[in-house]
Amino acid sequence: MAILFKLAFFQWNEFWHWDLCYILAIILFLWYGNRAIDQWLNVQYPWIKQPQKRLILQITYNTLFTTITLFLVMLLMHQIRFGDGRIINRKMVETFIPSLCLTYVVLAILISRQFFGSLKDSMLEVERYKSESVNAQMQNLKSQLNPHFLFNNLSVLTTLVQKDQDKAVNFINELSKVYRYVLENKASELVHLRDELLFLDHYMYLLQIRFGSNVVFNVNIDESKKNCLLPPMCLQILVENTIQHNEASKAFPLQVNIYTAGYTLIVENTMQPRIDSVMSSQLGLKNIQSRYQFLTEEKVEIIQDASIFRVILPLLKLNQHKQKVSS
Repeated sequence: MAILFKLAFFQWNEFWHWDLCYILAIILFLWYGNRAIDQWLNVQYPWIKQPQKRLILQITYNTLFTTITLFLVMLLMHQIRFGDGRIINRKMVETFIPSLCLTYVVLAILISRQFFGSLKDSMLEVERYKSESVNAQMQNLKSQLNPHFLFNNLSVLTTLVQKDQDKAVNFINELSKVYRYVLENKASELVHLRDELLFLDHYMYLLQIRFGSNVVFNVNIDESKKNCLLPPMCLQILVENTIQHNEASKAFPLQVNIYTAGYTLIVENTMQPRIDSVMSSQLGLKNIQSRYQFLTEEKVEIIQDASIFRVILPLLKLNQHKQKVSS
């Protein structure tokens, strides 16, 4: 480009260091101006999410910036050199098109590098998602089949067998349904809220046999939201977390509320910390947040005050999930 400017406005024997510095300054101005446009577009219109719109805007903005800048610079240089007051001259016309073509060549190289770089990053993100998803599923499976859960239920079963054999049979059936759901969905990314609630019914049955009226569940779910999606066994993790860290007794029954609000599922409980409770590692909550991170842009909200602990889970639609995975 410096050569094109030189041929247009200077003679070779007149080309000295001030001219070169002036031309280099123009080139740097064009470079950093186009780079600033590119960085702004990277934030507003990423290549992977909106490639067609990004390409159109990239070409439009860079062309307008480069065209206007070249025209003004060439006009200024012509007036400094000749001072004839003419806005357009033959040299400007001869130089403008090659300069613009050179700009397009540079932009084509940069756009290609950015697009393929974004594509590579996206593929790496998908692989990372698969790895994180498997780890989250395995962690979730371990939390469901932990020895304490099985031990507590076997203890309850032993008592039931001695006192009420019919109730013991029902308890065994419900326990088997809980484990069957865990095994059937251990590889699933999402399940319908309807299925998750059915699983929760079996799980709550086990808890109510164990705790009786010490734990009170209030479930109020909008029927129209039962076809929405969420990661499997989120409800069980939240209920288990509630039971683990709060006192549940006849004097202080634990209230657990599960309900929908818009496209969210809310699980909340009264705050009545156990005296013998240990500090929570919050692995269950982190597990849920990690899985949601790869499924939607919406965040899992955790709200706690002196009286209420509340977790708000986004409910996903099928097309919303597909869009997130494809991006």
